[in-house]
Amino acid sequence: MRKLALHQITMMEGGPEGLVRFAANAGLEGVCLFTATPINADGGNMFPVVEPSAASAFKRLLRDHDVRIINAEYFPVMAERDVTDYLPALALAAELGAKRIVTHIHESDRHRAEDQLSSLCQLARDNELEVGLEFTGFAAGCNSLTRAVEWHGHVRQPNLTVAIDALHLFRTGGTLEQIQALDPAIIGYAQLCDGPDFHRSDDYIPEAMSRMIPGEGVFPLRDLVDLLGPHVDIDIEVPHSARQTASEAASWAQYAISASRELLMERQSNDPR
Repeated sequence: MRKLALHQITMMEGGPEGLVRFAANAGLEGVCLFTATPINADGGNMFPVVEPSAASAFKRLLRDHDVRIINAEYFPVMAERDVTDYLPALALAAELGAKRIVTHIHESDRHRAEDQLSSLCQLARDNELEVGLEFTGFAAGCNSLTRAVEWHGHVRQPNLTVAIDALHLFRTGGTLEQIQALDPAIIGYAQLCDGPDFHRSDDYIPEAMSRMIPGEGVFPLRDLVDLLGPHVDIDIEVPHSARQTASEAASWAQYAISASRELLMERQSNDPR
């Protein structure tokens, strides 16, 4: 069965340290967490973040629990900032042994977006990191799978790959047929969640922060996973918008893990090969 990672926004209670311990106890080998985060309206961090001062202790935590950071977030290409501002958080991700950093393209000026994306890839390459490009309906510069593939071919950075988040794929009109037509090598990672229907939208942030457990909606997740090469990292990204106690958050995360495993095991057992 494919290896799975747990995304921080599936279980934000307990912060990055709690995420690593929980993932290890659940038998997972990877996590996706934040070394940089958007800021709330009140000036606080939107998501739990690994602080630079905790780097040494956090490296020990990862080593002791045999857990690896698959994706470090969040490094968007935006109009109001230069990607060099991310260097400290990017270097922290590298120090912690992350495999890649994650970016969206919110910059709508194509020339500046190209320059910034190329620069981000170079900074990442200097730190031996990949860059995963996620498309979303609310990222003006890269709001569909088609646009993400175009960016990948246009900038031609060897450490750049495209991400397939199930929600973003189906909310932006993406199809399995599109994925099937791609060179599998350009897809770096995928994210599992489910949804109630296939409506297309460019304004679904509330839904993005409150997703359905894999297998409980209508997304063809088994077929999606079948189209992904064996090199593709898969993480479970199923945030719950309701306020939760630590116990409730842990139960929700375990539910998401168990459902994802069941989904993958069912596909494996039905594989005639």
